[in-house]
Amino acid sequence: MRNKIIGLTICLLFILINFPATAEIYRSQSGIYRDCYIVTSGTMTNRLTLGLFRLGNKALIIYMNMGYKQDGNTFIYNKENGDLLSHEQGEHSFIVIFFRGNYSYYKDPDTGSIFVAMDGLTLIARV
Repeated sequence: MRNKIIGLTICLLFILINFPATAEIYRSQSGIYRDCYIVTSGTMTNRLTLGLFRLGNKALIIYMNMGYKQDGNTFIYNKENGDLLSHEQGEHSFIVIFFRGNYSYYKDPDTGSIFVAMDGLTLIARV
């Protein structure tokens, strides 16, 4: 039990260090978006996920840090079908905290590469 509390404390400290408490509602200068809708897809290069719960194509993710290869595309909107706040194309990485929406992936058996597609609401996104 003690190890779980220590691990949770370390994760929370990591999140608090990376995300300032004072930011605009949708965007700050560091590329942090709050209460937004994210649409992203591409071939994954790396992924760190804490708390991925899936039921079919629906998912709830507590924390995810993912990187894409050259085919990566990430769109961030202020709401579903809303105004575009950010678009990243090509090789890039992003972080989402408290994501809920569609999540699907395909692993190519020949190359071993994984293609990921996500779209849904997120509490915090950082590009």
